[in-house]
Order: sequence, then structure tokens, then C-alpha cells
Amino acid sequence: MKKMGKTQTEQVLIFMKILAWIAFFGFAVAAGATLFIYTVSVWNPDAASHLYDGINLYDLRQTSLLKYSITMFLLILTNAMKAYVWWMVVKLINNLKISNPFTRIIAYNLAKISYTLFAIWILSVTAGGFFAWMGDIAGNLNANWKHGQFLFMACLVFIIFQIFKRGIEIQSENDLTV
Repeated sequence: MKKMGKTQTEQVLIFMKILAWIAFFGFAVAAGATLFIYTVSVWNPDAASHLYDGINLYDLRQTSLLKYSITMFLLILTNAMKAYVWWMVVKLINNLKISNPFTRIIAYNLAKISYTLFAIWILSVTAGGFFAWMGDIAGNLNANWKHGQFLFMACLVFIIFQIFKRGIEIQSENDLTV
């Protein structure tokens, strides 16, 4: 008997791949737009009042170009790393075979995603401390900067990586006994 279509799991994976692509493009655009506006604002300080996502760093730009540049670098790097995580998720879904999910490439991709999320958490904690140190001059970044979710996601993906790693070990043991 022939299968008449995709299984529910395959449909969910297609939907998740579409969402991953959307997230990837969203964070890539955010990183690119922030980089573009930073470049413009170096020569035209008024542009610092109209940053991506409604962030206004005009006062910071006027006070210190170095602190403004560090802040923008942190924003650009954070968004670029988030885009990279979603790019790795797209690659993971592309490599995932439902008939044999426990492969080394899947485990490797899960580990990379986990480590990158952990690095984003470290960067976010560092950036949050920097914004807190700057105080009110950092604008609404100080109050709105969140980082806890990255540690949670990194731990969750790391646990899934460990499960996949153990699944690969069991699979290879079974292959040896056959």
C-alpha cells in the first residue's frame, strides 16, 4: 500500500522550517539594519535617534562615540548570532531524516546550537551589565535587555543533544551486535 501524503511529523517539520527561515531573515535584517544605521549615524548623529526597533541612542551618541560604538556592536553581534542560530536550525531540519533521526550530524548541529545559545547568553549578560553601568544614557536598552531565556534554551538544547548522543551510542551498539 502506498503512502498518500506526508506524515503529520513531516508536515510539522516543514512548518518549523518555514518558521526557522522567517526567524533567520528577521534577525539577519535586524543585524543588517542596525549596522547600516550605525554606519550612517557615525557621520550624521541624528540617525542615532531612529535606530531599528525604535531605539533612541541619540544622547549616548552625543555623549561618547566609543560607548555608542560598543553598544551598537553588541546589538549587531547579538542579532547576528541569533540569525546564525536560526540558520543552524534550518540546517538541522534539512539534515533530519524521520526514519533515522539519531545521526552524528544531527547531534553535532544540536551541540553547535546549544553552545551558540550559551555564547549569546554570555554576550547578553555582558551587554546588560554594560547598559546598566551606563545608566539612563543607554536609553530604554537598560530596562528592556533580557538574557535569561538564552541560558534556558541552551540548557534545553544541550539536554536534547545528550539524548541524541546516547541514541547514537545505542544505535551503534545494536549495529555491532547484529
